[in-house]
Amino acid sequence: MKPFQNRTIGFWCGENAALLMLISDVAFAVLDHGDRTFSWFTFGMILAGVVFRFLVLVSDFSVFPLLSAVCFGTGLAWHLYLGLPTASDVVNGVNFVGGNFMMFLIFGIIFLVGTVMAIIACFTKQRSDT
Repeated sequence: MKPFQNRTIGFWCGENAALLMLISDVAFAVLDHGDRTFSWFTFGMILAGVVFRFLVLVSDFSVFPLLSAVCFGTGLAWHLYLGLPTASDVVNGVNFVGGNFMMFLIFGIIFLVGTVMAIIACFTKQRSDT
């Protein structure tokens, strides 16, 4: 079985999402590790989503794209949950909780883009019929 034979746009959208999330997850661990908005749970969920997404290459199970999107979405939700107090500090003009707001914002946007791309890949075929 050739892993890239007869693949669709949805497959490539999902694989690009996994690549984006893998690169951003490594950068997240390197750049944001010492901040309060960093979480090993977020890191692990995004890594699990990447693994599920790359399993699409070796298997035609239709559940793997869905599991990937769920893991990405869970990681994004936890990142937002941990970062919203930091965002509240910026909005209110006080430094009560602390945290790096720009890192929260940058990684939140990147994780959101990757999650949306993975969700789009969930609702498309992974292999063409021809």
